Amino acid sequence: MEQMGQFKITVWEEENFQGKRCEFMLECQNIMERGFNKIRSMKVENGPWVGYEYPEFQGQQFILEKGDYPRYESWSGNSGYRTEHLLSFRPVKSANHSDSKVTLYDCEDFQGRKFEMCDDYPSLQAMGWCSKEVASIKVNSGA
Repeated sequence: MEQMGQFKITVWEEENFQGKRCEFMLECQNIMERGFNKIRSMKVENGPWVGYEYPEFQGQQFILEKGDYPRYESWSGNSGYRTEHLLSFRPVKSANHSDSKVTLYDCEDFQGRKFEMCDDYPSLQAMGWCSKEVASIKVNSGA
């Protein structure tokens, strides 16, 4: 069980910490169900979080560490992917990494050739992954 207060994020509906605001210590699957249209700025006070482009933890995801995020550039950085708002988020809880397992897919929507990983791999190509890119990833367990 996570300790109370280990995770805390404050979100605002507008850039630069303006407009409607709310504090969270647990995940939020859909900010619109809380009366918000979107999240355009936030402050992470405790714990690492993951913010998602769409409700239900879908779409592009962004790692949010402790700090201020006044605009989308502050969470998207130089990723090359532009999303001006987030619609769901959750804390990154500690996990036993020996139990971590992910599946890589060479097509979107978890389709095509797949490769399951249970360990660190310095080179996917050396492990037999011939595709030039990974199009979708499913985290089966762990972090």
